[in-house]
Amino acid sequence: MGKKVYAIKLGYDKVKGEEVKNLILDSWSECEKYIKGVKGAKYKSFTTMAEAEAYLSQEEPILKKGIDAYPLDIHHAYVDGSYNVDTGKYSYGLLITKQDIVTYIENGVAEDDSMRDIRQIGGELKAAIRALQYCGENKIKELVIFHDYAGVCYHATGYWERREESSRKYFEEFNRLVHEHGIKVHFVKVDSHTGDLYNEMVDEFAKVAGGLKLNYQTERLLRMKELFVRNQEIMDKVKEILKSEDVLEMVMIREEDK
Repeated sequence: MGKKVYAIKLGYDKVKGEEVKNLILDSWSECEKYIKGVKGAKYKSFTTMAEAEAYLSQEEPILKKGIDAYPLDIHHAYVDGSYNVDTGKYSYGLLITKQDIVTYIENGVAEDDSMRDIRQIGGELKAAIRALQYCGENKIKELVIFHDYAGVCYHATGYWERREESSRKYFEEFNRLVHEHGIKVHFVKVDSHTGDLYNEMVDEFAKVAGGLKLNYQTERLLRMKELFVRNQEIMDKVKEILKSEDVLEMVMIREEDK
């Protein structure tokens, strides 16, 4: 096997106190100095210089909500995960909208604690896979996935190196579903706990599925903002994350345009 080269798209030089960008190195020990313990570091190993250069020339696959443009007239999926330290199980939440109307909500908990090492990340990856499965079942061909864990995008696209079994399985299943159903996916990063209604909702759906205590942020936001849902079933589902049902007067049934 040939010698590897290491491409750093984003790292940090702790000696100089500055960011490191678009650097190719020929030893892991040199690479590690710029990425170890660096939050958000982006790097990957390759067997050829050409592959490393191609990686560094790739455009950033994640868009930023509130900053970048993305399709507004297609289905949007919000995904999140949570983790219960007492059970060792992750839980997940999935919320899908179309034209600012909530069309689907799902949450659930892991069958066992086999993914306890990655904690809530397991839930967010599960939710992303369920979003694609929902698209396949409903013949949806284009989707925006909103997430706060960057790996939802980076592991799916191969932008990050997949060192753990969980990320390898996620990459394989994500891409199988995309190709099998012909789905075009846009990834949009949304910061957690910043008052985004849909993101707060999916966070609390993940928590309630895992038996965790809620802070009822959704309820606070609903006192200031209306929520539109497709049907009574979804309205009833929203009750799972509310403490006071009086805010349901802000939840209204509305069908999306066909």
